[in-house]
Amino acid sequence: MGNQRAGAQSRNTRKTVLGVLLIQTIVMLVLSAALLLLKGNVVAYSALLGGLIYIIPNLYIALRTLPHRAGSTAGMVLAQLYVGQIWKMALSVAGFAATFIWVKPLSPFPIFGTFILLQLLGMALLMKSTKQFLKL
Repeated sequence: MGNQRAGAQSRNTRKTVLGVLLIQTIVMLVLSAALLLLKGNVVAYSALLGGLIYIIPNLYIALRTLPHRAGSTAGMVLAQLYVGQIWKMALSVAGFAATFIWVKPLSPFPIFGTFILLQLLGMALLMKSTKQFLKL
């Protein structure tokens, strides 16, 4: 009974986090489309890249750490979260490095602006949906 309840909570958390990531993806696409119309293609794809640098690592950690596995102990779950956070940071650093090395021309402000906007939006949506702070 306890495992079923813990599994239900895990599924609800996963559903909430994936819903927030979906909203963030929609905001990123709408923002990039608006920037394409208002500022041109360099600013638009720079914002899109900044959004993807945020979305992809967060989607990775959500899919890796949130599914409930029967028999998982708290220590195992915590270890998965730490490993997931390390991979999330590594993916973000690799995304920024690849963008700044391979994408020319580039506008840095939309990259960092979109990344920060999605970070703040995610925190606000998670706090609003769960009435508590949940950081992945």
